[in-house]
Amino acid sequence: MKELIKNKNLKYIFLMIIFFSISFGLWNNFRLLWLEENGLSSNEISKIMSLATFFGAISIIFISLKISMTNIKKLLSITLLIRIISYLILYLGYNYLETRLIAILFIFDIASYTVGYLAIYPLITRVIKDDKIYSYRKLTTYICQDLGVLLGGALLGFTIGNYIFNYNSFLLITLICLILAFIFLTKVKLDEKVYYQNISVKDYLKVLKKDKIDNLYLLYILIGNISYNCALGMQMLILTNILDISSKSATFYFLLMGILADIFGILALKKLTPKSDYLTIILKFGPRMLGYFLVFLFPTKEMTLLAMTVSLFLTTAYENKTDAIYLNRIDTKYQLLFSNIRELVGSLGNAIGLYLTGILFVFGSKYIFGLAALIGLVQIALALYLIYLRNNERKIL
Repeated sequence: MKELIKNKNLKYIFLMIIFFSISFGLWNNFRLLWLEENGLSSNEISKIMSLATFFGAISIIFISLKISMTNIKKLLSITLLIRIISYLILYLGYNYLETRLIAILFIFDIASYTVGYLAIYPLITRVIKDDKIYSYRKLTTYICQDLGVLLGGALLGFTIGNYIFNYNSFLLITLICLILAFIFLTKVKLDEKVYYQNISVKDYLKVLKKDKIDNLYLLYILIGNISYNCALGMQMLILTNILDISSKSATFYFLLMGILADIFGILALKKLTPKSDYLTIILKFGPRMLGYFLVFLFPTKEMTLLAMTVSLFLTTAYENKTDAIYLNRIDTKYQLLFSNIRELVGSLGNAIGLYLTGILFVFGSKYIFGLAALIGLVQIALALYLIYLRNNERKIL
């Protein structure tokens, strides 16, 4: 935290993260309902979201080939500008745009968000590399996403004169937040004397192939994202369409869970992290998988809500142990490329999870959460095995 206070570049990066995250929290909470209000069915929404996520993964391949750590700030700037333009068109074309054009704009939005989000931590590593800074960054992201949800919940249906805040109003607020994020990013001044040569993907894949831990970590990311997005990738529609909860009530539910998850995430980082990494993994994923299995066995609305609550509560906890420890073992010159590959794998997992949800949505929560639980067990097994490999690596060193 001292580094964050003293370092001007870190301050501007974190201010950028604040507005970047508020915009995402607000829009992410309501974008499915925005699509539904524009006449799209749940199946069409699932296809658009999975397709957009897939193209986000494809864009990462292109970035991996063309961008080095030297140009990381420029990359993030471009992604913000693409999102600003996309949101402006969506806002102005509310209720008038054709489904195909909406799908294209969502592809631009999610692809540029995916690339931009992945560029943030490599940008931070140009300034400092530290496990706790990684967690501070993640917690800042989560807290500000919750602020975005709070803003939406407070304003939904609010009237000023003849103007009523609706889903499209939130798109305008999101647009303003992104502009502010772009302004703060322009104030970040990196050391221009530091130059990172472009890394050949082919050459790095040879290096990556030899590292068993990195390979299994990528598989762990793929499996984990499939499981999470299968269960919660369309969480707003699950609450409103399957559990019959109003969008406003669902918004405040997500807000409450976000706040509780943030508090627990901070406590976990400061006070509640077990000495055993094995126990940490069980605490992180065990209750989530148990909740999913209970929904499969007892597919009631109450059990579904309970499983979602447990899963969301644990979202922000222990990421210094589940992710940072693997990212920070990567050599700085490979940081962006590995982050690109990691995000590519994660995006593919997201897309697969969303697609599976779309298929199972008509059958209800029983099969959605049942499949997520089966896939999640594989994730836990991989996480525990990775700890075993890391411990052996330390002994050798």
